[in-house]
Amino acid sequence: MTATTEFRLPQLADSVTSVRLSLWLKQEGDRVEAGEPIVEVETDKTNVELEAPVAGVLRAIRVAAGVEGLEAGMLLALIADVPAGEAATSASPPTASEQGSVVDIAPAMSIAVAAPVPDAPPPVEAAPLAAAQVSDDIAVTPMGRRMAAVAGVALADILGTGRDGRITKADVERVLAERTGVSVTSGVPAWPAQVEDDAAVRSAGRFHDEELSAMRRVTATRMQQAKQTVPHFYLRIECAADAALALLASAKQLRPDLAPTVTDLVIRASALALRKVPRANSAWVDGRVRLYEDADIAVAVNTPNGLITPIVRGADKMDLAAVATETQGLVARAREGRLRPDEYAGGTFTISNLGMYGVESLYAIVNPPQSCILGVGAAVSRPVAAGNEVRVGQVMVCTLSADHRVIDGAVGAELLAAIRDHIEQPGLMVV
Repeated sequence: MTATTEFRLPQLADSVTSVRLSLWLKQEGDRVEAGEPIVEVETDKTNVELEAPVAGVLRAIRVAAGVEGLEAGMLLALIADVPAGEAATSASPPTASEQGSVVDIAPAMSIAVAAPVPDAPPPVEAAPLAAAQVSDDIAVTPMGRRMAAVAGVALADILGTGRDGRITKADVERVLAERTGVSVTSGVPAWPAQVEDDAAVRSAGRFHDEELSAMRRVTATRMQQAKQTVPHFYLRIECAADAALALLASAKQLRPDLAPTVTDLVIRASALALRKVPRANSAWVDGRVRLYEDADIAVAVNTPNGLITPIVRGADKMDLAAVATETQGLVARAREGRLRPDEYAGGTFTISNLGMYGVESLYAIVNPPQSCILGVGAAVSRPVAAGNEVRVGQVMVCTLSADHRVIDGAVGAELLAAIRDHIEQPGLMVV
């Protein structure tokens, strides 16, 4: 009798609250090697490839692609211990109980099965892997490349929306939906359903409903809870940004590829300010105030799937160049959906910078359990008083949103003043 190994969903991170099985990279009967990615799952923040724990043959898949609400420890598949070189058929076929079904595995889940849609276009047959036109010269994420290959879509026909035009999984799904008229994620037509009342259509106009990604659903829930349950207060301060912008311009001339940005400078300034005002480096946890010893700065990043906050850990112990290098890598992986759970879980303070969009100020929502989030606006030209003279200077507005259960206004004001001091005198960041 062939021995089998249970392949179960691991605990990805303490903060992971929702897992969806996105795509099987191997099919039943395929040979797998230990450490080889065989399935992709989607958490509330990113996509994660899970690796085979042992070598063998994928004997029985127990959870189908598209199933949501998976919990750590759930059985995903069985892997038969078949030595390399032996045919996959040498493994005895799975029994009925081993094959199982989604409903058998998770009876408490609400599994929606897409019913046939009248007049919907037929599904597209996936082309063999060898038939797909794949080029090594085109920038594409590993998951995007595999999906395009399996579906038989030429990478040259896909417009990439990732960093520097990189093709992502979402780009491939978009092309498939355009070609078939069927949403890859939902299995239903991508166009809106026919409404019988033509008058209603004329009055409402054309529209379509968009399904939320797991990331957007969790973000929506968390932000609603935060706004309803956290007693926010807001403080606003203006920072003279001339010296900081001059420093960044000089750095860009020296290192165009790794020059720090305004966000990097604010990360460093905030980390040093938190060292000076440790009370603000805190969280509300189970009715108590938790004070953190390290300044782990989370940075809000917009991605095709929603907002995510990768973390620059120990930013108070890093120089500005190191912060820039770390942030650049985190942002790139965030937009490509390649962040590891440990790269976005946790954080003691959050920064949201919308200055690059021309926004002059913003009042962000606290990211629980953290006590503070800093909104950063664009540096704009304004009249500035210097002694008895008035000149034109660059002014940047920073707005602190804080949890009044954890800190009071005086602590928040002290923190903002420290941040302003470092922005206005960037030389303080190197001492």
